[in-house]
Amino acid sequence: MTPKLLRFSDLKECGIVGNWPQLRRLVDKNGFPPGRLLGENSRFWTEPEIDAWLESRPLAVKRGEAA
Repeated sequence: MTPKLLRFSDLKECGIVGNWPQLRRLVDKNGFPPGRLLGENSRFWTEPEIDAWLESRPLAVKRGEAA
């Protein structure tokens, strides 16, 4: 089964990113997958790689609680 392909607009719609500079920071500093190129200006991500990245993120804690 071919995994679902996600474009930037899909990432934005899901609330993962708000703009391209934020995406670049996530890639450069937070291990977000850089995506794959279909063409010169056409980038995509697979749903499983996005899911894996989301699962790798630490859980947030309430203020005042130990991590």
